[in-house]
Amino acid sequence: MRNFKVIIAIVGVGLALGLTYVTPRVEKIAEISQTYPPSACPGLSTDGSTYAHLPSAKTKVRNISAKSTKFIAARTRDLHLIRSALLIAGNPSTSVTTTSFTGDWFGSAICSVGGADQWFVGGSAGITSTSRLDLINSGLSDAIVELTIYTSKPTPIHSTISVKANSDKAISLDALAPGESSLVIHALTRSGRVSSFLFDQQHKGLKALGMDYVNPITAPSTSLVIPAVTNSPGKKNSISHFLRILAPGNLDASFKVTIHSSEGDFTPLGFDQRTLAHGKVFDLPLPSLTESTPFALELTSDQPIVAALRSAMTSSSNSDFAWATAAPRLGIITMNLGGTSPTFVFSGESIRVAIRWTLPSGKVGTATAVGAQVATWHPTTGINQVTLTSEGTITTAGLIFLNPSPANFGLSYLPAMAGSEIESTTLPVTDAHVISRG
Repeated sequence: MRNFKVIIAIVGVGLALGLTYVTPRVEKIAEISQTYPPSACPGLSTDGSTYAHLPSAKTKVRNISAKSTKFIAARTRDLHLIRSALLIAGNPSTSVTTTSFTGDWFGSAICSVGGADQWFVGGSAGITSTSRLDLINSGLSDAIVELTIYTSKPTPIHSTISVKANSDKAISLDALAPGESSLVIHALTRSGRVSSFLFDQQHKGLKALGMDYVNPITAPSTSLVIPAVTNSPGKKNSISHFLRILAPGNLDASFKVTIHSSEGDFTPLGFDQRTLAHGKVFDLPLPSLTESTPFALELTSDQPIVAALRSAMTSSSNSDFAWATAAPRLGIITMNLGGTSPTFVFSGESIRVAIRWTLPSGKVGTATAVGAQVATWHPTTGINQVTLTSEGTITTAGLIFLNPSPANFGLSYLPAMAGSEIESTTLPVTDAHVISRG
């Protein structure tokens, strides 16, 4: 009997080994795929010239609305856009679009992958406006975007827009809210991937009153920082500012504005714990400011709000305006600027930002911006690319494009924010090892 049990045990072990030999070993593991999605640049037809500033001439691009969806090398770092929007293959740097009309105006926008939820604080549908909202669908299926347009009236306007696959749709603001001069637009993408851009342009007869893009913010907040505003328009020019603000919720808001500059911090007269009726857009002029250096605006509120600052610069023969929007916290960002030389403004309690830039010649330079509340840096010549790395506490950053001379008149603000962020996807992988049966 004992020998019989030993024989059974040996046979059992043999069968187990045999099954291991003839049966494939299957393991399921997870593989993480990380990629940058393509970003879109607006290509609205204007009176001027629009350029998309790319990381390199080898960057792959394609036009929206083209028959082919194939990406090809751009062959230039500064690509001239004519009407059609542009899609840039995914990469870690942020491309910037600039639009200008010599002697009349200058505008700038972040080329972005877009977001499902975007707020545009700016624009007008008044009689002088030719402003447009551009909805770019880079996907291969139709997209649906729900628009909520807030005005100076208490009841918002709702509109649902369908955008065909691989196309862009430009919508005049006077078609959305005829005659309304104070607008906030909430664009909510219900299906598809849509990049939205608000192009604000004003004319009075044949005279250009200026233009700018209104860069979006992602959500209302109780704390907003608009990091870069100028109050120095140059000799023989003047400048004025007003704050556009909305409490989109169901409760009135109490808010405060603090101006931070190298000359000190203060609250403008009438902006300390000011009450804001909910659901209505307000344009609140700022009192005359004496700041001779760039400054930042900090808004704090007991209810979520959205806000932007509009600056109007005028001379005896020219006028332009710019929309300064809130910026997110600065981490590390690389921006492509196409040989321009904006002023960089950093805002935070303790600022330390490492700056690395590349000139059109290919030479590289470095600097460090250090300060409390506000610090600035201005390149001595045009730069192609800049990388900003925050090494301090919570810091925001913005760019000021200022051309005060009559020949190159223009003003624009740009938040330092990424056009796209890396996306992670978990992919299941089946790994089967089949051992030969001999």
